[in-house]
Amino acid sequence: MKILFAGNSITLHAPAPDIGWTGNYGMAASRAENDYVYRLCDMIAGRGRIPESMVCNIADFEREPDLFPLDRLAKLRDYGADIIIIRIAENTPAEKLSAFGEAYPRLIEYLNPDGRSRVFCVGSFWPSGADPLIRTAAESAGAVYVSLERLHSPEYRAVGLFSHAGVAAHPSDKGMLAIAETIIEAIDASGLLNRALVYPLPDGERGSDDYTVTVDGQRAPCYACRVSAMPFNRTWPGCQRLAEQSEQASFVYFDMSAPAEITVTAAQDFSEATLRPQSAGVTCSVSGRTILFTIRKPGQFSLELDGRHHNLHIFANPVDKYKTGADTLYFGPGLHEAGDIELRDGQTLFVDAGAVVHASVRCADSSNVRIIGHGILDYSRFERHDPLEWERDGLINLIRCENVTVDGVILRDASWWSITAFNCRNLRYNNVKTIGMWRYNSDGFDFVNSQNVHVSDCFLRNFDDVIVLKGMRVHNIEDGREIPLHYEHMNLQNYLIEGCVVWCDWGGGLEIGAETVADEYSNIIFRDCDIIRNSDGAMRIQSGDRALIHNVLYENIRVEYSKYDRASVYQHGDDMSYAPEDKPSIPPVICGWMYRGMWTQDMLYGNIRGVTYRNIYILADEGLPAPPVSFMSADAGHRFDGITIDGLYFNGSRITEPDLRTNEFTGSITIK
Repeated sequence: MKILFAGNSITLHAPAPDIGWTGNYGMAASRAENDYVYRLCDMIAGRGRIPESMVCNIADFEREPDLFPLDRLAKLRDYGADIIIIRIAENTPAEKLSAFGEAYPRLIEYLNPDGRSRVFCVGSFWPSGADPLIRTAAESAGAVYVSLERLHSPEYRAVGLFSHAGVAAHPSDKGMLAIAETIIEAIDASGLLNRALVYPLPDGERGSDDYTVTVDGQRAPCYACRVSAMPFNRTWPGCQRLAEQSEQASFVYFDMSAPAEITVTAAQDFSEATLRPQSAGVTCSVSGRTILFTIRKPGQFSLELDGRHHNLHIFANPVDKYKTGADTLYFGPGLHEAGDIELRDGQTLFVDAGAVVHASVRCADSSNVRIIGHGILDYSRFERHDPLEWERDGLINLIRCENVTVDGVILRDASWWSITAFNCRNLRYNNVKTIGMWRYNSDGFDFVNSQNVHVSDCFLRNFDDVIVLKGMRVHNIEDGREIPLHYEHMNLQNYLIEGCVVWCDWGGGLEIGAETVADEYSNIIFRDCDIIRNSDGAMRIQSGDRALIHNVLYENIRVEYSKYDRASVYQHGDDMSYAPEDKPSIPPVICGWMYRGMWTQDMLYGNIRGVTYRNIYILADEGLPAPPVSFMSADAGHRFDGITIDGLYFNGSRITEPDLRTNEFTGSITIK
């Protein structure tokens, strides 16, 4: 655990013999082991966390808060601390308090630019007008304010121990201990020193022997799942894939409120270990078959040994205390055969950690419904109907619903789309994981003519389109008759999809289309996502129908390209095998096209305009070329126009002239 101490002389003061101070630690401790920094680190070690610390005196910031250049603190910012303790205030002159109040929030933001650290803003050891300013800044920044008001007494000072009055006003050993005790109490309350929570494998659930995993020294059970072994797919209407086209992968999950130390031991030898997404900045230490690393905040990861096959998925959940009511369908730890679950108004389905529930979930014409918990909803014992039954096939179906929350659950092995929302409003998906999706058309989240959607911090590994916005006109077959399902009357509006990790084994990652049967798509944001595997287009717009698609933003999207990936291939017969060229696949990072074809339902072209791609980061293995960008329009009256690419980066370098592919009908494309 890395701790940054940014303070003044109470935190660190070099020797100053002219005032009777000879130490090089917190003034006026009797020795280094008695200052509050040492004592606090010792307390943290006593709670099972081994601290690594950086200690810095930033008293110049206190004295001249309006003039202090924050870039002088770049070393502190780049330290990557888990905990930041800012303990300043005493040296700010009264006439500078207003400037201090304005500068302090900027200091917090500078030291914690990505929000990964937990910041503790400690008040003054002496009575000070700065304390209310520190409290306000901490609350605004989501930091923790720690008051030292109870220590505003001479009994905590080194009075009589030093002849110099300034030194003697500093904390004595008793004062240093009291400061450390006050801060550790706040850290304890935050949960930052808690060990991760792991849950036993349910009886009857087959685990994976590919990896042995410990989390904070605790054995964490490893689950098995089937994933696609190759991007090899049938054309529509297709059929379920052969098991030979899949392979076993593994996943582990746990809850954490503090940095978690992970040890993974592989059953086989390997030469290269990679943890994705790379933007997480997690460093692996390898010894033999054992990999050690620390996850500093909740998230989802893929540990890959010598490439993508048989990887370990790691789902680090936040510690959630779900609130439940009387109308809750609860599944606790263990294996459950639940079959088809129907949810109604106001009902909650709670799949608790340690549970595996074999079920499908359906909710029609209902509101205020929740599907929550850290357990597993598994569809592996169900098959897709032939012909497909809309609103029933798939793991979760939401039909004409409002105010639905799906939070925390793991969805495994769907035989069709994982979660489908038909004509829904006000949907909230958070920390949902889709895994083991290898069967035909096992999409991720399909939003069909729905509105007001927020997706955050989810992990999706799917065999076909991952997060996709569709407009559709479809029907079911009943007694040989076509029964239309009238979705197309609702436009697709108001989407925010952020903080997700996407692994696309076939199709598109973050996608609009292919069916676009609606009058309008608008106000759509994809933001701060990692696409760690990309089969046929990372960010793509397929316009097959009449919709006007506009006001769309892709922002801060990171796309990874691996030397191990191979091209997708369509399987046109049972006797055909997967035999791609033996070279890396480089699908487009951005693409869009318009067409009338297999997925067209209106037979009317639409238009796409006002789409912005801002700060798109491509991270490719050494030797791989930059991927193309492609926009193909239909005709002069139906085209891509007003497209802006504002910041496209390839391995850290900005590209202003990408491999851009268009046709004669494509309108303006601005590249900055």
